[in-house]
Amino acid sequence: MKQLRKMIKLLMLAIVAICMLYPLFVFGRLQGWERTSSVQETINDPNRLTIIYRNHCHRCNKTLPKLFLEHGMESKKVILINADNLSKEKLDELDVQKTPVFRIDKHSYNTMDQGLINELWNKSK
Repeated sequence: MKQLRKMIKLLMLAIVAICMLYPLFVFGRLQGWERTSSVQETINDPNRLTIIYRNHCHRCNKTLPKLFLEHGMESKKVILINADNLSKEKLDELDVQKTPVFRIDKHSYNTMDQGLINELWNKSK
């Protein structure tokens, strides 16, 4: 009985550790995506989903965490661009009116609709 309790405690500890490490892994992956993403990549690879966001955007902070936690472990790579680093001309070229923007197949979607966002995510290569 004592050994069973010890095993249960270890199992619970492992589950808690995994639950705490998953968001850290996803956050690290997002940073990697952002570091390696560029507007030129968006233009050259229109079949890959590009997500354009702003750090302090209420809409982005409401929409993106759920999306990234849900899809963060998938093997697919998205292009992740901070709109604060883009010129007005680049924002116009990418049709960014308000963030977040989901761009695929040369079309930009300024949306918070989770159904549409998941559809665009699944459409990306």
